[in-house]
Amino acid sequence: MNVTKIVYSKHAVLSLFAAAAIIPSFAFAEADTGSTKALEPIHVSVPQSVERDDLKPDSVTNLYRVESTAQFGTQVMTQKEIAAYAPKDIFDLLGKADGLELTYQGRRSPYSLEMRGGGNITYMLDGAILPPSVSRILQNIPLSAIEEIQIIRGSTALAIAPSIGIGASNSGSGLNTGFIVIRTKQPKKTEGLITGYLEQAVSQPSANGESLYVGTRLGSAASGLNGYIGGLISRYDRPSKESWFDGSDADSGMISGGINFGRFSLNMMGYKDSGRFEMQRGITLSGGLDSAKWYYDPLKTSVFSTDMSMQWNESHTTLFSAFKTEYEQNEHNENFANATKSTRHYDEKTKGYSLRHNARFGDTLIQLGGQITDSEGFGPNLSSTYNRYDTTVTGYSASIEQKLFNGDVILDAGYRRDVKHIDNSSTSSAKDAANNDVDMAPAEVIALGARWKINEILNTNARYFHGSEGTSGDFDLRTQNGVPLHSEKQDRIELALEARLIPFFNPTFTWFDIDTKNQKTATTNTYTDTDGNLYYYYTESDVHRRGIELAIKGDIAQGTNYQFAWTHMLSNETATNGVSTDAIGYSSPEDGITAIVSHSWDDYRANLSYKYTSGWQTSASPIGTLYADLGDYNRIDANIAKDFKYKNYTFTGKLYGRNLNNDHYATRYVTGYYYDRGRTLGLELSMVF
Repeated sequence: MNVTKIVYSKHAVLSLFAAAAIIPSFAFAEADTGSTKALEPIHVSVPQSVERDDLKPDSVTNLYRVESTAQFGTQVMTQKEIAAYAPKDIFDLLGKADGLELTYQGRRSPYSLEMRGGGNITYMLDGAILPPSVSRILQNIPLSAIEEIQIIRGSTALAIAPSIGIGASNSGSGLNTGFIVIRTKQPKKTEGLITGYLEQAVSQPSANGESLYVGTRLGSAASGLNGYIGGLISRYDRPSKESWFDGSDADSGMISGGINFGRFSLNMMGYKDSGRFEMQRGITLSGGLDSAKWYYDPLKTSVFSTDMSMQWNESHTTLFSAFKTEYEQNEHNENFANATKSTRHYDEKTKGYSLRHNARFGDTLIQLGGQITDSEGFGPNLSSTYNRYDTTVTGYSASIEQKLFNGDVILDAGYRRDVKHIDNSSTSSAKDAANNDVDMAPAEVIALGARWKINEILNTNARYFHGSEGTSGDFDLRTQNGVPLHSEKQDRIELALEARLIPFFNPTFTWFDIDTKNQKTATTNTYTDTDGNLYYYYTESDVHRRGIELAIKGDIAQGTNYQFAWTHMLSNETATNGVSTDAIGYSSPEDGITAIVSHSWDDYRANLSYKYTSGWQTSASPIGTLYADLGDYNRIDANIAKDFKYKNYTFTGKLYGRNLNNDHYATRYVTGYYYDRGRTLGLELSMVF
């Protein structure tokens, strides 16, 4: 008896439970038509939807408010955009964002996102700053739980999060270059959504998943006291054949709630997941298959967050948020060629608090805030066989935004200072007593911005960022010649011109310049410490990136719209010990293009998206720099959906395809190429009630 086939068949049936739910729903509506009519007066008295003030870009109650002069560099993906792309998971979605390049490897840190050619990104989920293990977390968060994703390029918004990474001492090596903020769903009314899907990639077992979301609003705005409560459960299973070994699965759940009383609001969210993640087998240049059988089982994540705001009057608003995250992994190291096996356990916990006050005096907005984030972790992780750390990042920020000439000109300036305190940080048990109770040198950032509304059609924007990391990074970063490392410094400039010309042609052109001094990179040379741990020597380089971005969007006709974005790197130069090299085409792509066209008619919606990334020739990792043909791929995705309405229910069927051109591209080479699965076809069924 083939147990595997039975399990797959069971999950395939479960993934279509949304269709099965249609039958009893029809029966209930048909059998109790009189009851349904009797409830109509109640439906009329309840607001159809509630607009979230905390999602408005310029709202003082928005925890992630971006300065007016920086909004041109911010992209928001709403539920509508997420549905249009029909992505596999969050990483797949972010890979289609403007100026972001996603790379994947079948190793311990599988996903990596680069913004405009490089840099560090801070990820947040409902106010919770996600830990450095985020590359093993995001793929499990259900897309049905997300209200919107905010992609903030440039990292000149200083009040959102620390300017340096949280976690172990080496996580502070480098200033942040951007933020990705994930906002979870809140019910707009009494509502529910059941979704199930079944899909299959070329020569792979079928994958499936289901989710159920329900939520309701409580009270009414007129009474001054209202709130909401919502919950979600979700699961997915994406198995793989043994020769590929890139399967994953997860079960997750979320509950959220909030109240509004007059000018006071409170939101709370709790999220948990547990899953398995296999590290894809590499295919070498000679066509050989890597025999390593590495996988995480389980991966577990918990996130708890709360935020509150108090509008004392029209001019003063105070915001507070708190969070706690817990992450743990069991890493299994086995081999397809022999019976060797071992297991490594690692866990980390993070908690944080943020307090901010916004004061508006006429056309002047002043923002003052402070944050404390505490992180601790223990166990072998990534290439380190031992990790033990307990660190705290304390920071504060202040900014002022001034409107002039009836808002046609906006100027702003801001300052942020962050200090990482090391209670303990070691990568060797012999060093647990060292590096205790140490303040790292502070990181300091200055940001300036200007926006000029030239006329009703044209707007121009300018942003400047100067940052000093303060510290050289981890205590264990060592140079081969013994020369001490220096703190990283960055200067960033962005200039943008926005044009609202005609409905079908609205371009934004951006030029950016990122100049980084003393950026840390690992060399290919190694040394062994007294415990037998292998480490790589580091060097520091000056990196200078310049590029342009062109984003165009518009409405072609009634029901038809499009978005197009092109990022072109003009230069990506690295200077080390007086020798300069250009990374374009060598270790990073020169061009990235994303585009999507959407059309709706009657009860139908159709979407066609395109992604292009130019090629490069090397891949760097702890085992060294390897030469391979990477990137240089085209990917075409498409989907079509139709709504079926019956009584108070809306049923939707969606046919979708990812990588329809079946391009088995790779973006990393370590133990081999990690090829994309290729063409994937699927069916999604959902019911809104």
